[in-house]
Formats: sequence, structure tokens, C-alpha cells
Amino acid sequence: MSVFTIYGFPQSTCVRTARMTCIEKGVDYDLEIVGFSSERLRDLHPFGRIPAARNGDVALYETSSICRYVDAAFDGPPLIPSDPAGAALAERWISVVNAYVDPPIIREIVVERVVKKLRGLEIDEARCAAAVPRAADALTVIEAQLAATPCLAGDDVSVADLFLYPIVFYLGRMPEGDELLPRFPALADWSDRIGARRSAAETVPPPPTAPAT
Repeated sequence: MSVFTIYGFPQSTCVRTARMTCIEKGVDYDLEIVGFSSERLRDLHPFGRIPAARNGDVALYETSSICRYVDAAFDGPPLIPSDPAGAALAERWISVVNAYVDPPIIREIVVERVVKKLRGLEIDEARCAAAVPRAADALTVIEAQLAATPCLAGDDVSVADLFLYPIVFYLGRMPEGDELLPRFPALADWSDRIGARRSAAETVPPPPTAPAT
């Protein structure tokens, strides 16, 4: 059987989502470390982003596409509900995470506090502060769902949860997380439960390093 290979680096939230998906499905995979400007990555992803993946002759890029492929192509517990309403709910939360959670938390707070620090640049505290209300607005919506159901798309873990968890993990290590996370007890409980799963434990990212090139 062809080895499923994920290309990227383990500090990436999106790479972690793809890896967690494989583990939840029981799919053996290799992680091949590549940076954004590597020729190998350009061969796999026309926009030079991560993750990309390959399974035999099947080449994949974009996290949602990779996760959906893994869910459909391999045996194991379904990570997208089979009923249309459940599938639509999971897709909605994936979109919410990508559009409203990731930008203020990862693209602004984490990039400022982690990536800029590694590059020796001054952190823009005003930018971090401005991101907090937008992060809070998004997490308020997430909190309402997790107060009603154990996971984002219902009772069981779905790909939507695997998109959200790596972001919440990083938020919990930022000063802004100390301010935000106590406001959302259902989210904190969910994070503890997801964090205790094998897929989370086996993909804890190593300490950040200078962005791979």
C-alpha cells in the first residue's frame, strides 16, 4: 500500500489538522518537512502553501481537501457526518474557523508574538489588542455551539473540531489567551477533551523556529 505523505512543518496549524485527521482515521502517514519556498512543495502546491499531501498517484493540496480525501478514502470512524444536515453543519464550522477564528488569532496575534519575535522584529501590541475583540466575537459563536453539543458538528469529533483545536492550542499559549479563554468554559472543556485524544497528543508541535523557507 502506498504511504500517505503530508508535506509541511509541524508547527503549522493546518499541517496539524491534516495529521490529526490521519490519526483519527487510523491512517499511517509520513510527515516530510518542507518550507514555503522549497521546490518540492512548489511541485505539489501551485501556491506554495502547506500542507500538501500525496497518496500514491493522488496529489492533494489545501487542508480541507486533504482531510475530506482521508475521511472518504480510508476505513475508520467517519469524520464528516453521513447525513446531509450533519455534513452541512461540519462544513459550516470549518468555514467559520477558517474565516473568523484563524485570522485574528493566528494571522494577527500568533504571527505578531511568535513569528515576528523569531525574526527579531518589534511586536505590534496595538495589532494584537485590535485582534482580541474579533477573536472574542468568533469564540462567542463557537461557545454557544459547544454549550449545546459535545463537539462542533454534534456528539462526535469531526474534521471541524480538528480545524479548531490547533488554533485554540496556540491561543492558550499567548497572553491574549489568558484574557479570552476563561470567558468560554464550554470551549475550555472541549479543548481539554480534544487535547486528551491520541491525535492531539501525538501532534504537539515542537517549539517554534524561524519560518521554514
